[in-house]
Amino acid sequence: MHGRLKVKTTEEQQKAKQEERAKKLKLYTAATSKAFQKRKAGELDTELLEITGQVLHVNPDFYTFWNIRKETFLHLHDAKESAELQKLYRGELDFLEMCLKVNPKSYGTWHHRSFVMDHMPQPDWARELELCNLFLQFDERNFHCWDYRRFVVKRSKVAAVEEFDFTTSKISSNFSNFSSWHYRSKLLPILHPDPTQPSGIAPHVIQSEFELVQNGLYTDPDDQSNWFYHKWLLGRGEQNQRINYAYISCVKKQILVSFTKAIKIGVASCEVLLNKSKVNVTWTNQNGTSAFSTLWISFPEFICL
Repeated sequence: MHGRLKVKTTEEQQKAKQEERAKKLKLYTAATSKAFQKRKAGELDTELLEITGQVLHVNPDFYTFWNIRKETFLHLHDAKESAELQKLYRGELDFLEMCLKVNPKSYGTWHHRSFVMDHMPQPDWARELELCNLFLQFDERNFHCWDYRRFVVKRSKVAAVEEFDFTTSKISSNFSNFSSWHYRSKLLPILHPDPTQPSGIAPHVIQSEFELVQNGLYTDPDDQSNWFYHKWLLGRGEQNQRINYAYISCVKKQILVSFTKAIKIGVASCEVLLNKSKVNVTWTNQNGTSAFSTLWISFPEFICL
């Protein structure tokens, strides 16, 4: 009918999608080929940045192209003035934000952002911290972002107490946040050191941490994040070396000994274990070598008396 839009059939829609995919694949393949050609020819210029950018915007996990961009930036670093470099790196940060919107958990994208900030003439660390806050609002379990945040904090020398307060706010809003609990465990020995304690942390602080995590356990008893942190608090001390068990088999004519910590034993150790002055056996670990291990087996055989 005149004046009415024609509604495409399912078959026509499918054909249109296939044609669109074929067109994108052709452009993707051409850009990839062109980028490798320019790299091989040593043409590390802004055009190469543009070509690799077209591919990475579609597929941020193409790690080789991030390496090519690093090579290009390092090449341009010696050829441009500081103001030009600042502008170039500023544009790269904007580009990286677009890539992170495509895939917020892209290893290559976050790693490349660290590279840019380390080479930028005038890095704005406060802005990077705000960026981390923004992405952690979208996904508070994005451990890629947490790793990048620790990088930013280290470079910008943010006080540990500020980061500790940040973890408290994130945990208070959602106890099911393993990354915050983990970060907290790394900050406690820095903020409240006590070398007299096995944990290296002041006892009153450990007690307050127990109270905090117990609130999480009452709120959501089935959440693993709280239990992992609770387990860390309980097992924070260093274990002493001891024998877990010793098994002597007169049938197999062998001895099996398990320790709490990896150890390397020999004939002298065997004499102590068996309370004998002379023992004609050697020891190997479960892999058949003499490297450090928690499990040791006598060889070739032990003679029962």
